[in-house]
Amino acid sequence: MSQSETSSDFGGELLSATVKRLVLDRIVQGHYQPGERIVEFKLAKELGLSQSPVREGLRELAAVGIVTIHPRRGARVRLPSAKELADVSLVRAEIDALAARLAADRISDGRLDVLQGLIEDMLTRLDAGDFSGVTDADVRFHHLIAEASENHALVRAFEQLAPFARTFITLTLPDVDVREIVLQHRPILDALRARDAGRAAESARAHQLSVSDLLQTHFPAALGDPAQSQESTVRT
Repeated sequence: MSQSETSSDFGGELLSATVKRLVLDRIVQGHYQPGERIVEFKLAKELGLSQSPVREGLRELAAVGIVTIHPRRGARVRLPSAKELADVSLVRAEIDALAARLAADRISDGRLDVLQGLIEDMLTRLDAGDFSGVTDADVRFHHLIAEASENHALVRAFEQLAPFARTFITLTLPDVDVREIVLQHRPILDALRARDAGRAAESARAHQLSVSDLLQTHFPAALGDPAQSQESTVRT
């Protein structure tokens, strides 16, 4: 089965994208642990796919540093270091600021209502200790703003970095009170509702800079192995 094939069973998306999303969800939820091997053949059999889209999905995760792929040893779960994640948050601060600035004049009232619902969902899931659910709502919130910018290059940049966001929140939330971080989504939404591009950009930037500070202060050091950053290679 070709990696470019789609399946109605997975909403018509590329099969490799489905594999990428599934593996990332499993990493975030703790199904795949740091250092654990992801067996390509077993995953393909489980999903009823050929190995081609599974291999491509794992390559895509390797490209953003979530797994490592070694010749003859396959894929293993890799967690980025605290510094890597903080660096990504700094880049995200500018991407999200630009997205909010561009979206302010373009975003629909209906999408603003969806953003409001996602904030409430984040708070509800945080109270329930559903950290994976918080990360999902968080990524969807920022992704909707990126899409509303109507800038495809910006959306692609966001999607490249989004896996890091899900990773850091899931690993940090159990030990840190991040309610204030979650509440920082409200000023972004308020500025978008007011069609205030400058305030929306500054609120989005401030939010991601707070995330960066959180990572540098609280991210579990044991999970950040700088040496791993030298190991991420992709099979050709």
